[in-house]
Amino acid sequence: MNHEKIAPGLMVAMENFQSQGETGLIRQMRTLGLVPSAGSSKPMRTVVFLDCDPNANLDHLAQHDIRINQADGRFRTAILPFASLDALSRDVAIKRILPSRYLQPKLDVAGEMTHVTQWRSKEHLGGKNVIIGIIDTGIDASHAAFKGRILRIWDQQLRGDGVKEGSYGAELMPSLFSISRDDHGHGTHVAGIACGADAMFSGVAPEAEFIIVKTSFMNAHIADAVRYIFRIASELNRPAVINLSLGGHFDAHDGSDPLSRIIDEQSGPGRLVCCAAGNEGNDDIHATAIVGAQATQEIRFRVPTTIRNVTLNGWYDGDADIELALVSPLGVSTPFQGIIRKGNSATSYQLPDAAITVATPPKNMANGDHQFVVDLQGQQQADVNSGVWKLILRNVAQKPATINVWVMDDSQTASVIFTGAAVSDAMKIGAPGAAASAITVAAYTSRAQWEDIDMQHQDVGFAPDTISEFSSEGPLRNHQEKPDVTAPGAMIVSCLSKDSPTRRRDIFREHFRVMAGTSMATPFITGLMALLLQEHPELDPIHAKEILRKISSIPGKPDTSFDKKWGSGLIDAAKLPLVLGSAQENAG
Repeated sequence: MNHEKIAPGLMVAMENFQSQGETGLIRQMRTLGLVPSAGSSKPMRTVVFLDCDPNANLDHLAQHDIRINQADGRFRTAILPFASLDALSRDVAIKRILPSRYLQPKLDVAGEMTHVTQWRSKEHLGGKNVIIGIIDTGIDASHAAFKGRILRIWDQQLRGDGVKEGSYGAELMPSLFSISRDDHGHGTHVAGIACGADAMFSGVAPEAEFIIVKTSFMNAHIADAVRYIFRIASELNRPAVINLSLGGHFDAHDGSDPLSRIIDEQSGPGRLVCCAAGNEGNDDIHATAIVGAQATQEIRFRVPTTIRNVTLNGWYDGDADIELALVSPLGVSTPFQGIIRKGNSATSYQLPDAAITVATPPKNMANGDHQFVVDLQGQQQADVNSGVWKLILRNVAQKPATINVWVMDDSQTASVIFTGAAVSDAMKIGAPGAAASAITVAAYTSRAQWEDIDMQHQDVGFAPDTISEFSSEGPLRNHQEKPDVTAPGAMIVSCLSKDSPTRRRDIFREHFRVMAGTSMATPFITGLMALLLQEHPELDPIHAKEILRKISSIPGKPDTSFDKKWGSGLIDAAKLPLVLGSAQENAG
């Protein structure tokens, strides 16, 4: 096996697989792109990104049960048994094998407040002849707000022959839309904000048409979905804008990951992508440490009870040299582990508190920086020992080094958090929002109280008319400015999927509900881009962002200011006539 080609997150999983078999991977099912073998004669498989020679023919890999989803291009996706990683890593056309990870799904008042409704009415725009792609939990195709405007659905979770971009899932035409359901509700709500058509709760672009992808939320499958939507839009000769109200923190937070790179490659004139900044503004998921030359520093993180898997994703500059160790709540430590420059970069340690796997490979080829991954699993199917753990960082170089670390766990409720001086309220925007070409959107609280369907008063306690406290902060790890812009994201009224479980307090009126998040702010900008694409079908990401900067502002700050929470600030469509008029004059 050519270990140097395998990214550290996948190397950690491979280490667990080799030592424990498929049982060693069970606790990573919620985060890593794994396809279980339960109920099937097939072995455990993994979904990966491939960085390879752009014109390489990889058909011969089928003999190892490796299924490649694209016939060409530098970045491709594939599914294969774990045992076939050996053959894949030895192929001369393959430069790097990276794991696929699961991402998380992240109008009344809002439209009026930002003057989008008034501008749209004055300009007689509705997004006609524009495609809006929604990659999410699916859609309730029977909802009246979408009637006759959904062109097709690719349900990646149904059994079928798939599409050109991936031979999995089922592509559905209108007569079969009822087969695919949104039993979560997130995707239906997002679609309604972007372009639902309703007399009272209209979306931003109520005449645009949809291409829907109900995704598995595996980032490799999301990349396939981006390619799919833009291909269909191109075949229909339509401009398109894709909405990605989802994200994660397994990447470098600098736009160098495969999903971000694919978004950059696919974007261009008439092809825009809008992404959520994230909802971790209140969560201590990121830590930063500056370790002096020949010095040692610690980062602490607290593990609550009932956590079975914890992963630390760390990054530092390529010219630095860091050794790391982990100290458990019982005071037991792993040895210090430095960069492993040859062979298997992952090493396993058995502590009384947990089984630890640490991967410390050479420089990452995509950005020239170092990544390390630390994986904690409870011993013998038990939980990881709760309490305060310490990540010890030892700088063996002759200059200071800055280390950034993000924490992930398998919890649905209580989460692992960093504590102490290393906690950092910055750099919480990961892929796909880290993509350079993506329009990355923060959330503003336009409504904090409402009367629900039973006329009961509800109040979520958010401070109204300001940036939402949950909205994730930038900039990126490479100091690039993100988010790009802010739009209303709490509490937003939009479409309710009839198949999703919903509390009565969250139902605003029949067939409509309230939700909050940068997930809700993003389709607001997606809809606005659809309106602009109706008049300017060749609008590209650079000029779209320039327009947004000019119509946005941060309260109390000069125009053109950037803020790590607000980006360029809250949009105001009342400024669009002047900005668009000026742009047309300059073009002329």
